[in-house]
Amino acid sequence: MAVVQISKIQIRRGQKNAGSGIPQLSSGEMGWAIDSQELYVGNGAVSEGAPSTGNTKVLTQHDNLFTLIDTYGYRTNDPYVVTGDSATNPVQRTLQDRLDDTVTGRAFGLNGIEGADATVKLQTAIDQLYLNSASLGTAQSRVTLVLEAGIYSLDGTIYLPPYTTIVGAGSDKTIIKKTTTGDLFRTENQLIAGTANKATRSDDSGSSLILQARNIKLEGLTLESTVAGSNGLVLQSCRDSIFRDIKIKGTWSSGDSIPAGYASEIGIELNSLSGSVETTGNLFERVEVNSFGYGVMSNWDINNNTWTDCIFNGLGYGFVFGIDMVLGAASSGQSTGPVNNTITHSEFTNINYQGIWIHNGTKNSSSNNSFVLVGNDGSSDANPSHSIIKYVKVGNSTSEDHFARTKELSYTTANLTGKVYYPEVETLGSWTWKESHQITISRGTSVKAIRLPGYKDQYFEVDYTLTSNNYPVSRSGTLSIQMETSTPKLEYYDDYYFTGTDAYVESIQFDVTATDEDGSGSSDTISISYTSIMPSDDQTIMTFSATSKQS
Repeated sequence: MAVVQISKIQIRRGQKNAGSGIPQLSSGEMGWAIDSQELYVGNGAVSEGAPSTGNTKVLTQHDNLFTLIDTYGYRTNDPYVVTGDSATNPVQRTLQDRLDDTVTGRAFGLNGIEGADATVKLQTAIDQLYLNSASLGTAQSRVTLVLEAGIYSLDGTIYLPPYTTIVGAGSDKTIIKKTTTGDLFRTENQLIAGTANKATRSDDSGSSLILQARNIKLEGLTLESTVAGSNGLVLQSCRDSIFRDIKIKGTWSSGDSIPAGYASEIGIELNSLSGSVETTGNLFERVEVNSFGYGVMSNWDINNNTWTDCIFNGLGYGFVFGIDMVLGAASSGQSTGPVNNTITHSEFTNINYQGIWIHNGTKNSSSNNSFVLVGNDGSSDANPSHSIIKYVKVGNSTSEDHFARTKELSYTTANLTGKVYYPEVETLGSWTWKESHQITISRGTSVKAIRLPGYKDQYFEVDYTLTSNNYPVSRSGTLSIQMETSTPKLEYYDDYYFTGTDAYVESIQFDVTATDEDGSGSSDTISISYTSIMPSDDQTIMTFSATSKQS
């Protein structure tokens, strides 16, 4: 009869956390810790070649890698980088700590797939990071939330409490798209954290200097509203914040109506609770706003906000400050209007009405900006219908701004007749063309050469030089022009210095008249013509610039 033998192979076993624990295993011997479900193998003796006596742990499904890999150090094997007291005592951290150095939207389930509503998840991430009662107010809580490239769809407003920092992969890479009406992003104070002091998240009534929205940073994002009548970014009593490399996009296009209530169709809106809780000290750098009825709007006391290297394109209006406010007590947040705000080194293109319109507010400045196809109601720079910059109150300024309209309406031959010269700048004060311009003067009588706006009482100084290419003529002067529209009355005086041949001292004379280019019966444009009796082969170059003083 056959003999059948059944064998069972078992390894050494016991409890790790009872008695003496894991014993020293023999060379190659395996030991199983029943209580902890861990597997070990004996190293062997040093005499056998083992680096040290002991047991080596074998990884199984029951092991937690994060507890095992707890000795991360920056460039541990680099002998030239010392992170601790010495090369032999580096700073070591757990892998969990290292991974937590950066928090991404994916940690909160945000995958950037268009169509999946991200409103709740994005708001949860913001609230957990910046309004967590356990860490609120500590520097350690002021982390950066990184949103990877993708499209994050919203059906509600996202509220940004103090210290919110969201960095995307770049504009047109990380896109936050709202598919319903209302505000896309709105700043808020921190009273929402575990308190019942706010009826709604948009309630700003309990704000103070230390609780208001502040130190917020948005960078590398596109904020897109896909429904007409929506707003992009609303700063409610927000201070000392940075908005950089952001595109804010709406749905408005030329020909669409612009809401008269000044409450919707706004790219960036700036509001203030009171004179002590204002939107102030914010920086907008490389921000693009397009396709809104109003690019930037404020009817509140805001101050010391700066826009630099920005683009404003495809808008009804660019900036509108103080149009819908009655100045009152400081406690109302509407005592002064916008003050000390700066717009610089930015581009304004395809804007139907004013690029900048400040109705209330002073000490605001526009400098080194470019305005192309602005104030034409969708037409060309040769067919304007509005001023480009409009300051209703004295005390606002423009300097070194470029206006494409100037060349078209001032001295382009085809536009010297039948075109009303709407002013580049409509202001109570003075402004000067950024660039000098040139025309060529040839022999002729009463030749139209240069035009200026003549829409209101104003004084112009046209500084010029005349230099002949063929004859010894050099003349430098100032043509002073005073226009009173109510009379109407126009006076001018040409004061100049001449060097060259005396026979040519008075060979070029200027005449200034007020003209009615639209046939309305009242003067609207100032025309400067010349008469030259220089020799027929003469070509005299006139270089000129202008300064306007308006009242």
